[in-house]
Amino acid sequence: MATVQSANTTQNDPIYSLPFLYISGLNISVASTTIIAIAPGQARDSNDNIDMPVGFPNLQGDVEPSVYIQDYRQPLLLNSAVTGANGLDRGTLAASSSYCVWLIGDSRGYKPVAGLISLSSNAYPLMPLGYDSLRLLGFVTTSAGTAFQAASLLNTAYSKAYYLQPPVSEVAAGNATTFTAVDLASSIPTTTSPFVIAFLLVTFTPAAAASNVQFRPTGSTATTNLVTISAISAGVPQQQYVQVICGVSGGQPSIDYKVTSASDAVTVLVTGYAVTLA
Repeated sequence: MATVQSANTTQNDPIYSLPFLYISGLNISVASTTIIAIAPGQARDSNDNIDMPVGFPNLQGDVEPSVYIQDYRQPLLLNSAVTGANGLDRGTLAASSSYCVWLIGDSRGYKPVAGLISLSSNAYPLMPLGYDSLRLLGFVTTSAGTAFQAASLLNTAYSKAYYLQPPVSEVAAGNATTFTAVDLASSIPTTTSPFVIAFLLVTFTPAAAASNVQFRPTGSTATTNLVTISAISAGVPQQQYVQVICGVSGGQPSIDYKVTSASDAVTVLVTGYAVTLA
């Protein structure tokens, strides 16, 4: 006779047939100006050989982090004041820089899974003693005041899509009436890809009902068929999510914007970006 499993039954059996080079959970975020958090989850290392769990038992039955608070699994906390596992791979935190956030592990199982912050992106970071496995989870940028300001995580469903938490302000009260370049260095790392799409949250406050704000890739001379947000009513702020193709010069993505009148105002937050595999 068949039995029906109740909806509130918790499945505890491990699943071993996991996808190639998967990442499940492990969202990264800014916990403070000096600390990055990696949420519970699990990923395969970059060689697709071992699973690296955060908040779940490894093959030895150990859980890292081991402390539960009110029955909730806790994130890994990466402190920029620390050198080594769950800190920087070397040196001290630099201002106005883009750092890689790695998950690292020990294929023998002696060392607990940890996080590592490194300026290295095209090469492996300096690995702490005892660690031999790693996986890139995303990036985090620092401000001119040497504080973490935004983390972007790799979304494997789109292969090269990243989302920023929190969004990064690139334009505040902008009122340029001719196309003006906006360097997105604070939100999008340099890249060798010629094709980058920026995900923007735009707040537009028009001075008149006929006003609008337009966007285009830096380097483009196009004046038609542009990403445009048109006023609904004079003086009434309106918000809209848009996607804008970036111009990429010297590896740094950039966009242009302009408004109709110098009395208009536009604020642009970058909420994420997508990069092709080219």
